[in-house]
Amino acid sequence: MLSSRGRRTIALGVLLYLVSWGFGTPELFPVAIGLVLAPTLAWLWVRMIARPMVLRRRTGHRELVEGGEIAVGLEVRPDGGPLPARARVVDKVGVLGAQVAEMAREGHALRGGYLIPSAPRGRYTLSGAEVTIDDPFGLAESRIPLERSDTVLVYPRVYQLDGLFTDAGAAGGDEGRALLHRTAGYDLHSIRDFQAGESLRRVHWRSTAKRRKLMVKEMTETPRDEAAVVLDCDATSVAGAVGSSSFDAQVRAAASLLARMVDSGHRCSLVMHGARRVRLRIQVGGAEWSTVLASLAAVRADADRPLETMLREVVSASGAADAVDAARVFVVTGVMSGPLAERLIALRSARRDVAVVWVEAPSYAGVQTVPGPATGASLRLARAGIPVAILRAGDSVSEALSARHLQAASHA
Repeated sequence: MLSSRGRRTIALGVLLYLVSWGFGTPELFPVAIGLVLAPTLAWLWVRMIARPMVLRRRTGHRELVEGGEIAVGLEVRPDGGPLPARARVVDKVGVLGAQVAEMAREGHALRGGYLIPSAPRGRYTLSGAEVTIDDPFGLAESRIPLERSDTVLVYPRVYQLDGLFTDAGAAGGDEGRALLHRTAGYDLHSIRDFQAGESLRRVHWRSTAKRRKLMVKEMTETPRDEAAVVLDCDATSVAGAVGSSSFDAQVRAAASLLARMVDSGHRCSLVMHGARRVRLRIQVGGAEWSTVLASLAAVRADADRPLETMLREVVSASGAADAVDAARVFVVTGVMSGPLAERLIALRSARRDVAVVWVEAPSYAGVQTVPGPATGASLRLARAGIPVAILRAGDSVSEALSARHLQAASHA
């Protein structure tokens, strides 16, 4: 189709022809006809050269980490026929918007690319691209859609931790190490009278013989020999810009904790409390680590209920197969409240070793925090023997979550 410049050129040619005819200046007729013919010929040339094309994308790095640059290379090949010397591709990169790449002919393909600086963590769908071919004077153009969709994962930044803050002599640290080496299974909780319909497999024969009536065993499940990192995806607590928000800090903290456990050879799991609760397990050896890291790259703060609601289900044993049944539980949250503190203390009473990473969300919005209910809830956890690591805007994740940092703070 004609571009706006081409339409204006034709209009100018027609106007010039009428003026030259009205004033009797035939010398201007060739100029007027040329102004009309030039866009027409450009339109015919573009129509001839435009045809279905195939797009290929490639990134310059195998693994993309937040904060770095994404270099996307583009290659467009036509379905036969001649190629223009240049073209322009507009590519849509999810929430990052449209990216423009200038293409140049190299052999039998058009090649070019674009650069996305300081890309935030996320899963981005690259789709809806179109190539624009025009003549050298920009009088006519043709836009050809490129039917291809690709996905780019930008992983969260993972920090190396010098130990864990729970191992630095804080309350619960020794107990946590003991729980991690305990065998999972069931413990005898109590013995009670037999009720009609119960399985005879639960009969406690020694008590039955002593009391001369059927007695059954009441069992309680012991935590599994692993650690779990619970990521609270509460949308109401997110503060700050995308890429440097409080939730991005939560994701980095969760990824760093898991990486430390994988390096230490522990079984662990990630529990994401969002609109849908998801649990991903990592066995000894860490073969599932790449899958977990990809999930952390794409996770969003979309929880429609507070974390304490999910913890209530876990403590009451009403959760499904993805309940937090690990021996050691790290909760990474941007919300600190009295109800949450109560649930965490109850979780510790249910034979779990609990630790909390509290990301102070207001600090990521530039708000100076003052002591309040949230501070009181964290002090209540500390009095109950639950270690709390506080992460504010500008703090180093590796220092805030490492054992060395907590030891230095205790001696200060």
